[in-house]
Amino acid sequence: MEATIHINTDDLGQNWIDAIKSMFPNRTVKISVEPEPSDDTEFILSRPEYAAELLRRMEEYELTKKTVVVNLSELL
Repeated sequence: MEATIHINTDDLGQNWIDAIKSMFPNRTVKISVEPEPSDDTEFILSRPEYAAELLRRMEEYELTKKTVVVNLSELL
């Protein structure tokens, strides 16, 4: 049997370990940790300077209705 468990790290605790032990009694298991990709908006809003810049650009767009074109090379 194989299981994939998606869980928030805030929910990890002894009950999680006990659940794995009951799913695979007396077995050696391999546990691989791979963070799921986060939402870009969540990343931006989690950093005050990025959030402020995003809000500034949104307000600027609402006033001018002009889009800003940025070349990838300008960001690197």
